[in-house]
Amino acid sequence: MEKYRIFFVYRIKDLNYIHVHGMNMENKKLFTVLISSPNDEMNLANHHEQLPNELLSLLEEESTRINTGLYDLSHWEPYTYS
Repeated sequence: MEKYRIFFVYRIKDLNYIHVHGMNMENKKLFTVLISSPNDEMNLANHHEQLPNELLSLLEEESTRINTGLYDLSHWEPYTYS
Protein backbone atom coordinates (compact mmCIF):
# COMPACT_ATOMS: atom_id res chain seq x y z
CA MET A 1 0.00 0.00 0.00
CA GLU A 2 1.25 3.46 -0.85
CA LYS A 3 2.06 5.89 1.94
CA TYR A 4 0.07 8.73 0.34
CA ARG A 5 -3.23 8.68 -1.52
CA ILE A 6 -4.77 11.51 -3.54
CA PHE A 7 -8.51 11.97 -3.01
CA PHE A 8 -9.44 14.96 -5.14
CA VAL A 9 -8.17 18.15 -6.74
CA TYR A 10 -9.77 21.50 -7.26
CA ARG A 11 -8.47 24.36 -9.34
CA ILE A 12 -8.41 28.11 -8.88
CA LYS A 13 -7.80 29.08 -12.50
CA ASP A 14 -7.80 32.83 -11.88
CA LEU A 15 -4.85 32.42 -9.49
CA ASN A 16 -3.15 29.54 -11.37
CA TYR A 17 -3.17 27.12 -8.44
CA ILE A 18 -4.27 23.55 -7.86
CA HIS A 19 -5.26 22.25 -4.42
CA VAL A 20 -4.47 18.55 -4.01
CA HIS A 21 -6.26 16.81 -1.12
CA GLY A 22 -5.36 13.39 0.15
CA MET A 23 -4.26 11.30 3.10
CA ASN A 24 -1.07 9.99 4.64
CA MET A 25 -2.18 6.37 4.93
CA GLU A 26 0.39 5.44 7.58
CA ASN A 27 -0.75 7.86 10.25
CA LYS A 28 -4.26 8.58 8.85
CA LYS A 29 -3.74 12.35 8.53
CA LEU A 30 -5.34 14.42 5.80
CA PHE A 31 -3.23 16.82 3.76
CA THR A 32 -3.74 19.65 1.32
CA VAL A 33 -0.99 20.79 -1.02
CA LEU A 34 -1.18 24.06 -2.92
CA ILE A 35 0.68 23.72 -6.25
CA SER A 36 1.23 26.36 -8.88
CA SER A 37 -0.39 25.56 -12.22
CA PRO A 38 0.46 28.04 -14.94
CA ASN A 39 -1.52 27.30 -18.11
CA ASP A 40 -3.66 24.89 -16.04
CA GLU A 41 -0.82 22.33 -15.77
CA MET A 42 0.73 21.28 -12.48
CA ASN A 43 4.25 22.65 -11.93
CA LEU A 44 6.22 20.83 -9.21
CA ALA A 45 9.51 22.65 -9.84
CA ASN A 46 9.13 24.96 -6.83
CA HIS A 47 8.01 22.29 -4.35
CA HIS A 48 10.97 19.92 -4.07
CA GLU A 49 12.21 21.25 -0.73
CA GLN A 50 8.76 21.46 0.86
CA LEU A 51 7.21 18.06 0.13
CA PRO A 52 8.20 14.59 1.34
CA ASN A 53 9.88 12.52 -1.37
CA GLU A 54 7.13 9.88 -1.38
CA LEU A 55 4.43 12.50 -1.91
CA LEU A 56 6.46 14.24 -4.59
CA SER A 57 6.90 10.92 -6.41
CA LEU A 58 3.17 10.24 -6.27
CA LEU A 59 2.37 13.71 -7.62
CA GLU A 60 4.85 13.21 -10.46
CA GLU A 61 3.34 9.79 -11.26
CA GLU A 62 -0.21 11.17 -11.22
CA SER A 63 0.59 14.49 -12.92
CA THR A 64 -0.93 13.44 -16.26
CA ARG A 65 -4.15 12.34 -14.59
CA ILE A 66 -4.28 15.49 -12.48
CA ASN A 67 -3.63 17.73 -15.49
CA THR A 68 -6.35 16.02 -17.55
CA GLY A 69 -8.87 16.51 -14.73
CA LEU A 70 -9.33 12.93 -13.57
CA TYR A 71 -9.18 13.93 -9.88
CA ASP A 72 -11.25 17.13 -10.27
CA LEU A 73 -14.30 17.48 -8.06
CA SER A 74 -16.38 18.27 -11.14
CA HIS A 75 -16.03 14.60 -12.18
CA TRP A 76 -17.54 13.30 -8.95
CA GLU A 77 -21.10 12.12 -9.08
CA PRO A 78 -23.19 12.88 -6.01
CA TYR A 79 -24.67 9.87 -4.31
CA THR A 80 -27.19 10.05 -1.51
CA TYR A 81 -27.82 7.33 1.00
CA SER A 82 -31.55 7.03 1.36
